[in-house]
Amino acid sequence: MISHIEGMAVRTKVWLEKDGKPVFGTGKAGLFRAIVNEGSISKASKRVNISFRRAWSHLDNAERNFGTPLLEKHKGGKGGGSSTLTNEAGELVEKFELLSKEVAEYARERFEALFFTEE
Repeated sequence: MISHIEGMAVRTKVWLEKDGKPVFGTGKAGLFRAIVNEGSISKASKRVNISFRRAWSHLDNAERNFGTPLLEKHKGGKGGGSSTLTNEAGELVEKFELLSKEVAEYARERFEALFFTEE
């Protein structure tokens, strides 16, 4: 066993790329989840601590990269507008979160097998 490994853990970070450029990761997934919970892009951007303009940029980039609408936007009136995820966006977030969880679990199990199992 490698000395001084006790108390350490492995961490992973998953993202989706297109043409070598990141297009979807934990940040965008968090923004999408916040839109579900808050019901608006404005409130969601505040919740994840980014500007409204940056949130719009993330959403626009994601829609262009996936080639499909990911948000249903409802114009505001007196009480303000609202936004909901399309079915495709909801499926994207769910599958991305599941993939991230499974990759992290595999990495943890493999780390333990490699570093804490006597051969």
